[in-house]
Amino acid sequence: MSAQTVAGAPATSAPPSVRLADPLRVQLAGWPASRALAAVMVLFAASAIISPASVGSTALLAMLPFAALTMVVSLGQTLVVQQAGLDLSVAGGIALGALVVARYGGADALGLAPAIGLALLLAAVAGLASGLVVTYLGLPALVVTLAMNAVLLGFVQYLSGGYSAQVAESFAGFAVGRTLGLPNLLYLAVALVVVAQLVLKTTVIGRRFELVGANRRAAHAAGINTRRYTVAAYLLSGLLAGVTGVLLAGFLRTTTLSAGDSYLLPSVAAVVLGGTALTGGRGSLVGTALGALFLGQLNQLVQTYSQTAAIQNIVQAVIIGVGVVVQLSLAARLRQRAIRRTSG
Repeated sequence: MSAQTVAGAPATSAPPSVRLADPLRVQLAGWPASRALAAVMVLFAASAIISPASVGSTALLAMLPFAALTMVVSLGQTLVVQQAGLDLSVAGGIALGALVVARYGGADALGLAPAIGLALLLAAVAGLASGLVVTYLGLPALVVTLAMNAVLLGFVQYLSGGYSAQVAESFAGFAVGRTLGLPNLLYLAVALVVVAQLVLKTTVIGRRFELVGANRRAAHAAGINTRRYTVAAYLLSGLLAGVTGVLLAGFLRTTTLSAGDSYLLPSVAAVVLGGTALTGGRGSLVGTALGALFLGQLNQLVQTYSQTAAIQNIVQAVIIGVGVVVQLSLAARLRQRAIRRTSG
């Protein structure tokens, strides 16, 4: 071997397998869904140690329908957050969807199918209205969607007259039913997640949607109608909130004015835990779904120690806050590491 070859060799050269494996590990760690999956695995492992009953079949079957409902509403919230917005009207959309299908879904009223269609239409129109105001009038999303939430709740109270309504028994039977041992609601939620993820990641519309959220100026320069995609995000969020309300009414067999209140904070927390930045840009709907599963199991674990709502909310808020900080810190470290590798 010549002196030139020895001198030109790197001082510390790693085997090719190591050089290839390390970037792969970095890439997997940088994928938001992988981090959410790791959090879910750790939580379930801890639950099995701390409270084995919380991971028993009975507990899981009780938890999964509510986790599925959180998944559905969180999908819409993810789309809005990707456009650097936030939808605080999902609680009203859920309450509206639940009331319409319960009040008008009976055989003596509109019937089940027309009532579901009407519920989804009204929720989508509310989301469309929020999107138009935010996009074309330039008002803050927090203010607009909070006002829309008040409008929706007022409309629900007007329609209901302050009384609850019962869902048609046939629909309730489906909502609480199981297929192959798993809740029907879980199958619906997973199907929505898969379809939405495929559209977002593999279609031109989905890639443009993410580009608008990540870099609006670049998207506008490329000739993309950025306003259209932002409005669409709010419309879809309203629609999915309506879907959640319809399914929730079927599962609970009845509805109340506050039916959607318990899904507002989880819908935002699931998005962030799933790895989507609140500043907008790319995100992972699969990660959001895993974040919803994390929150469902977390609530199950807390309930084994305390049935007091105040204690449950405090514990959940602390753990969610820690989880969000860890997610954001890890994402920042991974970005810095990727930059150093690229520059090196």
